[in-house]
Amino acid sequence: MKRIENAILEKDIRFFDLKYSDLTGRLRHVTLPVEQLEHAVNEGVGFDSSAVAGFRTVDAGDMLLKPDLDSAFVDPFAQEPTISCFAEIYESDGQRRYERDPRAILQRAVAALKKETHADEVMVRPEFEFYLFNKAEFWTDQSSAAYRIETDELKHDDPSGVSLFKGPAYHVAPPFDRSSDFRSELSLLMAGCGVPVKYHHHEGGRYSQVEVEPVFLPAMRSADGIMIGKYLVRNLAFKFDKSATFMPKPIFGEAGSGMHLHLFLRKHGSERRGVGAGEDGVSLFGDEKGPARLSKLALSFVGGILDHAPSLCALTNPSTNSYRRLVPGYEAPVLVFFSVANRTAAIRIPGYVNNAAEMAFEYRIPDATANPYLSLAAVLMAGLDGVRRQVDPGSPLDGRLDSREQGRKAVPFSLVRALDELQRDSAYLIQDGVFSKEILDKWVELKMDEVEAVARRPHPWEFSLYYGC
Repeated sequence: MKRIENAILEKDIRFFDLKYSDLTGRLRHVTLPVEQLEHAVNEGVGFDSSAVAGFRTVDAGDMLLKPDLDSAFVDPFAQEPTISCFAEIYESDGQRRYERDPRAILQRAVAALKKETHADEVMVRPEFEFYLFNKAEFWTDQSSAAYRIETDELKHDDPSGVSLFKGPAYHVAPPFDRSSDFRSELSLLMAGCGVPVKYHHHEGGRYSQVEVEPVFLPAMRSADGIMIGKYLVRNLAFKFDKSATFMPKPIFGEAGSGMHLHLFLRKHGSERRGVGAGEDGVSLFGDEKGPARLSKLALSFVGGILDHAPSLCALTNPSTNSYRRLVPGYEAPVLVFFSVANRTAAIRIPGYVNNAAEMAFEYRIPDATANPYLSLAAVLMAGLDGVRRQVDPGSPLDGRLDSREQGRKAVPFSLVRALDELQRDSAYLIQDGVFSKEILDKWVELKMDEVEAVARRPHPWEFSLYYGC
């Protein structure tokens, strides 16, 4: 509290903003005059949860938001000086944490994993991949359905010749890369909000697909950082008179946008130090003598994720558009296996990590349509289940696997299939009270509404296929 009070005085703060996530992962907020901060901390701020996606019904909607001051940052887009922080959601009595609070779900998963493995921290590094357009127009009604995008990197009269650029645009330099300055400003904003950036670059998709990658942070800070990062991306795009989207596949024939998750468990108190492991600890996932320098703990953790990958997709890839990205021919995984330095694998073990003390792995299936708290909690619970059952994932596979004949599990080809997998395979999520059957049933209900909304409407391409039949 003292840190916040000092910031209020130093920066002449006028307002205090409470941010929280609904069940689907949309950011919501309520703003208070800064004079109300002490009351908010002591008593909470009441709100109508029946108006929030995935929460209560109107006959029992009263709940409380309580500030988590450890997550506080100065909001760079507020016109009046404002401190923001994430809120913890409580029942109306102010004593019991609301079971469906997404941050509470992740907290329970982290606690369970730490208890089982004796890790001091669960470290996570997400990758922000998104498209940055000049304009995005889309509409649907009973007689029309259309979308249209415009970008600096798609102009036929462009003297830079960008429209002539062929092939993957990964790491392409200016003038073909038109958003480098945008990303640099974004990186500074993220660092100022407590989400330091490792690097940024143009991604493989032409027409302004980009990536910004933060550093490793503890799981809750990393999930908060995803929410903050998306908030900053959208607001900065608005400031630049542009439009950003985290849709996994907004452009046919171009690379899709994922949100890969890099993970390791950290143990403090070792003299061995490395950048990946953090300044005060080493990775429990590393073993110089293990396969691909992975420890037995890491192998079991990987095995659990691979074992549950189809059902995980319901939480890590929870949009109908997600499955337009998870198709053959691109880097996005379509088969469930792990490999070293292979970007078509569901789990990639980095080929350039030579120090076992820095060992982490990358889970490449997830995308940014997920609620980051639920997505990460589910991945941790899958890994924990693998540790408890001592799942053996076998040896890392080499090469590109393109067919089911290899004997590998396939990634679900649709959201409805992923939801079916979740209903079939969910016991690992319910362990330790992290998720509940009621939470998962509500999730399936919300997502099936989206499935049906898309399935019932004619698609523009259907006119091309069938109008003249």
